Amino acid sequence: MSVTLQGWKKMRSEWTVLFWVLFFFLSQTGTGVAKGSDATDVSGMVLIPEGVFTMGSSEEDILWVAKEFFSESLEWYRDETPLRKVYLGTFYIDKYEVTNAEFMQFRDKVQGPEPKFMDDPKFNKPSQPVMGITWQEALDYCKWLGKRLPTEEEWEKAARGTDARYYPWGSDPNPANANVRGLEDGNYYTAPVGDYDEEGASPFGVFDMAGNVWEWTMDWYQPYEGNQHENDLYGTTLKVIKGGSWQSNMDLARSPIRGKAIPDQRQNFTGFRCARDS
Repeated sequence: MSVTLQGWKKMRSEWTVLFWVLFFFLSQTGTGVAKGSDATDVSGMVLIPEGVFTMGSSEEDILWVAKEFFSESLEWYRDETPLRKVYLGTFYIDKYEVTNAEFMQFRDKVQGPEPKFMDDPKFNKPSQPVMGITWQEALDYCKWLGKRLPTEEEWEKAARGTDARYYPWGSDPNPANANVRGLEDGNYYTAPVGDYDEEGASPFGVFDMAGNVWEWTMDWYQPYEGNQHENDLYGTTLKVIKGGSWQSNMDLARSPIRGKAIPDQRQNFTGFRCARDS
């Protein structure tokens, strides 16, 4: 079959248009939401270098917690065991928790539900961390920016560094370094993100990883490898949340603590930050 030059040019033009239509369609699938920024943008994020860090708690660590905070039971903390070395590659994590102002930009673009506590003057300031967000909504926000939620391992390394400290700033349970229960930290409800100075930051310079709001991670609440303690809550019903909140005592603001929450739960103590591969 012969094709004239003019016919060939017309066919080539039509195929070019079809190609770009298919490219645009495929580039928009797989996330569930339209992208909100350049996927290579890492501004506002901290680079966490590859290497080994110490994760979890030993039995001696748990006994310290019980003695320091007059705990009546060790069972709450035993899901943190065993203490072990974990290797992670390089990754980025947000320097601050996601704020109300940032999340509302996303919500206005995708026409999603408004966060549960946006009408509460105690929690709805633009610079306060967004709360009342389900796990899926947090994940969708991160995907919108070309990011993702951090894994539990990534979150803990970014919070405590590599030397097995209990808190981002060290092992001294100083309530002035984090927004936790009580007034010693200067805040009764959630604080604006980054409100605490460098003394409360992690070794990598990540802020608010103790207190303010618990933070969603990617992981289901499962036992660590080598954990010897039974727990009926292990499984694929609860997601791990980390860091404690403005309602927590200092034992629950430790970096190795393992909170857990139903993924579609909307609480006034749970927020998030994003991560991404390097």
